[in-house]
Amino acid sequence: MLVVEHEKVEWEQWRPGVRSRAWASASTGARQVRIAEQILDVGMAAPPHWHYFEENITVLKGRGRFTVDGETVELGPGHTVIALSMQVHGFVSIGDEPLHIIASMGWPINEMNYLDKPESVYRAGEAVDGGARRRLVAAEAG
Repeated sequence: MLVVEHEKVEWEQWRPGVRSRAWASASTGARQVRIAEQILDVGMAAPPHWHYFEENITVLKGRGRFTVDGETVELGPGHTVIALSMQVHGFVSIGDEPLHIIASMGWPINEMNYLDKPESVYRAGEAVDGGARRRLVAAEAG
């Protein structure tokens, strides 16, 4: 049995104003899903990107402006946004307090394909590279 105690998982700064921690991931032994918590300061965003897997984003606190395949909505607690495989999506923290979300993905490694860098694949490494986040240029990815 694999058990993860949430409060023992350290927060990691994803980029300035954005911190996250993964509970279920390749590094914790998950084989099919990734579940992560993320907090974005007001004004911080997840730029437009897509995955080969589905992502479900649940709002716990704060408000966010979410865009999936060109459709935009503003949502708060009690809502889940579902971005299907290969749908371009992104979001920004809006309002008076940070956006606190839980993201569930249909793959244990967080791989993102950003629209502004189509030649690259970004991986939140975990089992891929020992936990360090790195940019894999297509030539490096082979």
